[in-house]
Amino acid sequence: MKLFLIKSLSIFFTFGFCFGQTYKINGKIKDLKTDSLLILKFKGDNIEASKIKVNKGKFVYKDTISEPYFIQILKIKKGTNETNGKLADILIEPGNLYIVGKSDNYDSIKISGSKSDLILKKYLKEDEALSKKWDSLKLIYDDFVSKGDTLNSKKTGKELNYITLGLRVPLLKSYVQNYNNEIIGALIPNFCTLKEILKKEDYLEMFNFLTDKIKKTSYGKSVYIRTK
Repeated sequence: MKLFLIKSLSIFFTFGFCFGQTYKINGKIKDLKTDSLLILKFKGDNIEASKIKVNKGKFVYKDTISEPYFIQILKIKKGTNETNGKLADILIEPGNLYIVGKSDNYDSIKISGSKSDLILKKYLKEDEALSKKWDSLKLIYDDFVSKGDTLNSKKTGKELNYITLGLRVPLLKSYVQNYNNEIIGALIPNFCTLKEILKKEDYLEMFNFLTDKIKKTSYGKSVYIRTK
């Protein structure tokens, strides 16, 4: 699943480590025709970038971390500084992470070692399935409206609202509640696609699901800000 696009933000090339727990990415990619990759680390409003070496499709990257954050791994054209497509999106957390797959097939890339990444992508996949149902039904709704069919457009409108408010919002809240003692429980509300739908009361409910430990994280505090 392709998750993130690079925004117009400041990019800082980083070398060395800061204090915190450590993560290590171990990559083994078939048909990777490059000798280097670019790792973009999305931290708040900034992007930090690191260029790493590749040897016959294998690479290793280590860094420190205080809270999970997203990274993109981009391929670099051999002998240049130009990027040539995305290799992977990962929600990083402390520990050993592994990336395997084929360079020319984004969907073949498998990531293991990050529980947070697995949970986030599972949620996004379930939410995407509901969104596709909504999109298909919206076409039917628009057709009824264009024909002036008030009865069926009203009925279909209620079905659309149910997908959003009766299925997608409860799905989000269930993930927060199920993982209330893990940082992913506070992270998901910050990166869901329901921000225009959710009310302050929804954010307050999700914030109250979180344990005191998770409420104090930057992601927990961000959920709390949305309650105001």
